[in-house]
Amino acid sequence: MRNRTLFSFLSCAALVLLVACGGGSSKPAPKPVTSASKLVYTDPTSGDYRLVKDSSSTDTHLVLNLMGPSTGTLGRGVAFYLNTDSALVTWSKVASADAEFAQGPLFTDKLKTKVTGGELQVGSFQKGRGAAAANIGATTVLAHVALDLKTGTTPGAVSLASPADKAVLIPDTGDALTPIAITAGTLLAQ
Repeated sequence: MRNRTLFSFLSCAALVLLVACGGGSSKPAPKPVTSASKLVYTDPTSGDYRLVKDSSSTDTHLVLNLMGPSTGTLGRGVAFYLNTDSALVTWSKVASADAEFAQGPLFTDKLKTKVTGGELQVGSFQKGRGAAAANIGATTVLAHVALDLKTGTTPGAVSLASPADKAVLIPDTGDALTPIAITAGTLLAQ
């Protein structure tokens, strides 16, 4: 009987040591991966041609306005490229009934867009020289574009930029194209 008591005591002591050393505990369950539920955009604070958030934006449908320069100029059209991370967001039509992936409220004669993965190409022009050139200033919207949040996107930063030398303004004379730099703000999936 004494051996049995001694064996029970030793078994109990071993179990206590095992638990105290962490041998009896299990690993905590990993935190569930959360998906982003909204796009948060902060307008740029500088730059002549800027992408500014439109008031019609929703949590998952971000509408951006390409704004004109603060100095003011005359023009007959604009063409530009925008790039983003197509794994996190997708270019979409501003309004579901739109024929193109942009709206050109200023130059309404000819609008053409193309989406390839994360790249959006936009051309918005005024036909001919018969009509007066448009006055373009800091409050002038040259184009509207939109991004939609993809389902299952992990929260974090989302790239958004206009590549250098991929944006031009067609000036009043319609001759040589004027290169412009488009400044994007900060885009986050939250």
